[in-house]
Amino acid sequence: MKTMLKAALFALAATSALTGASAQTTVFGDRATFLSALSSSFTDGYGVADGYSGDFQILNNAAMTAVAGQTRYETTGFSNLNIIVGQRYCAGCNGSFTLHFDQTSFGNANGVGGVGLDITVNDGFLPYSALVTFGNSDTQLFALQANVASFWGLTSDRQIRSIAFGPNGGITTSGSFQIDNLTIGASGVVPEPASWAMLIAGFGLVGATARRRRAVTA
Repeated sequence: MKTMLKAALFALAATSALTGASAQTTVFGDRATFLSALSSSFTDGYGVADGYSGDFQILNNAAMTAVAGQTRYETTGFSNLNIIVGQRYCAGCNGSFTLHFDQTSFGNANGVGGVGLDITVNDGFLPYSALVTFGNSDTQLFALQANVASFWGLTSDRQIRSIAFGPNGGITTSGSFQIDNLTIGASGVVPEPASWAMLIAGFGLVGATARRRRAVTA
């Protein structure tokens, strides 16, 4: 019995170690490299071709979410103040917001494998950061470049459930922050089968030990 217990503990410990070692979260500074890490993707350019009515439009959260149907929008500074201006997105253009990825065809309830976007405005007087919530409920704060147009992307095998944009990822009605070309996608990183293989192998060892024990007893 002690041998069986040790084998079971070994299997579980090995699986946990493998899962932790294989966890990958990568930040990208250019779109081409980010896209190459995705197996499939969708990009919202916030233009007429993407389903918006023109260069200036004000939408509540539900209406904004419904346009592309791949991202759930929530303005957290101002209430229901999503603005499309010059084929860019902002929340009042000086308010914080959260993008949710729990209802999309490129992921599941835990989120998506990758999110990337062009940051067209990030005023350095009150610079915005990105607070990411992963599918396992872990959170991580990422600093974003201020006073320069840039690309920021992220992939993770933990899935990306939501990203809150604001000063230190918080809520505000100040500052200035705009994005464009929001891309979400399925990541090419799939580590889970290896973890399951280790777990199955471990329990197979337990079963073999049990059979040998029964044979000796007989």
